[in-house]
Amino acid sequence: MDRVTLDEQWRGHGLGAILATETIHRLMAGCRGIACSPGVTDLGSDRSMNQAEWDRVTAKIARGWEGIDFRQHRGNVYLLSPASSQLEEQRSAMRERLAELAISWRLAQVQAASS
Repeated sequence: MDRVTLDEQWRGHGLGAILATETIHRLMAGCRGIACSPGVTDLGSDRSMNQAEWDRVTAKIARGWEGIDFRQHRGNVYLLSPASSQLEEQRSAMRERLAELAISWRLAQVQAASS
């Protein structure tokens, strides 16, 4: 997986980490280590970021990775062992969060349609 890009309306809900966790789970057979470099990759949008905003968003993304047991290695490189028990525990919790988000989204769609 090279990158996860979400439409702006879906950002800030933890979906990047949820989707990455599922992807890692599916691809990790035989893998000894996983590396990532959290940060903003969607530079094509009309939204420009100053350094403070860039740092804030990157730190938030890094916290999401740390939540599934990625550990900072050097600079902005984080590593994860596929044998991590926290990865599987967080995967279960993230699946619950995804179900909650799906229900919220569906309710919003029904409310918007009935308005």
